[in-house]
Amino acid sequence: MTRRLGQRPAPAPLGRRARVACERALQLAASLWLAACGNASWDGVDEAVVRRVAEDAGRHDTGPLFAGLEGDLLLFAFLWAGLLAGFALGYFSRVLFVERAGAPAGKAGGEGLRAD
Repeated sequence: MTRRLGQRPAPAPLGRRARVACERALQLAASLWLAACGNASWDGVDEAVVRRVAEDAGRHDTGPLFAGLEGDLLLFAFLWAGLLAGFALGYFSRVLFVERAGAPAGKAGGEGLRAD
C-alpha cells in the first residue's frame, strides 16, 4: 500500500499501541526504582554469606587469587584464557568428531572413517 504525499499514515493497531504504552510504563518504573535505590549498598554473596560463614568457622581472608590483576587487566587475562581454551577445545575436538584411528580428516563426506 503506497501513501500519497500529504496523507497521514494509518494508525497502529490497538494491540501494538498498548504494548508500546506498557513498555514505556515499565521503563519509567524501572528508572524510578533505580534512582531510588542508587545509593543503597548491595552486598554480594561473598560479603553476605561466604565471609560470615568463614568467620564463624574461624577462617580468615587470604586475599584474592589473582592479586596482581585488577580491573581491566583481569578482564583481559580472562579474555585470553577463554580464547586459548576455545582454540584448544576446537582443535582437539576434531580428534573426537572427525578423525578416527588411522583415517585422515581430509576426506570429505565421511569417506575413510572407520565404523568399528
